Amino acid sequence: MQILFLGTGAADWPNPGPKVGKGRRFSSLLLNQTILVDCGPMALDAIREFDVNVNLITDIVIGHGHGDHINMPVILEIAKLRQEGLPPLRLHVNKGTAAIRCKVPEDCAKLIEVMPFMPGDTFTCSENTVFKAYPASHPVSKDELTTHFIISLPEGKTMYYGLDGSWFPPTTWHAMQKAKFDVIVWELTCGNLDDWRLGEHSNFSMLKIWKNAFTNDGAISPNTKIFCSHMARTLCPPHDLYAREIANFGFTLAYDGLLWESK
Repeated sequence: MQILFLGTGAADWPNPGPKVGKGRRFSSLLLNQTILVDCGPMALDAIREFDVNVNLITDIVIGHGHGDHINMPVILEIAKLRQEGLPPLRLHVNKGTAAIRCKVPEDCAKLIEVMPFMPGDTFTCSENTVFKAYPASHPVSKDELTTHFIISLPEGKTMYYGLDGSWFPPTTWHAMQKAKFDVIVWELTCGNLDDWRLGEHSNFSMLKIWKNAFTNDGAISPNTKIFCSHMARTLCPPHDLYAREIANFGFTLAYDGLLWESK
């Protein structure tokens, strides 16, 4: 399994342009070079900076419809940049978000296929990578639902992708209890703060509770790699300081351009 973090920031980060430097772009990652998970307005600069081969991207998966996680002009540009003759790029997105935000112009109709899903649905991406969508506590609009994903990879590994969200709904919690995770990506928008945003986001106290609870259930083992992403610029400490702090509890603070491969 290979994960490239293209962006690790929440929606309050300014656009750094072609070079991210010590900043963060909006959260997005590339799984096994083929599956782009979340694709906001800064994703194309990240793809260029980190030398991503767009011809290998077969699927884009969107967790929810907020503008830092989905940008249709960028998605369409990625589809146009791919080599001619490739199968259409598959865009997996919540049914409500697909209807509201994912109009495909005629000149791109053969380049991209919109594939709506709902919480509870299962869909398959490249190389038999299976995504199961679960509800998350993060409001978008009355017609758009946020989902987290339990991802089953062909090499037998299991991953959890949870951006954005607060406490897990019971359906999601119970599904997580039954899993055996090799990798988890959790949001850490609020840092160490007991902020008003905790109704729809997470802080580090919550992540520590989750880690302990799922360890007790057997879903998390000593070998589980837990990444934190979606850090708010105005709520989280500086990266180097915060990375050392949370590492003491078994968490890795992701940064833009971080490339991780399982052993």
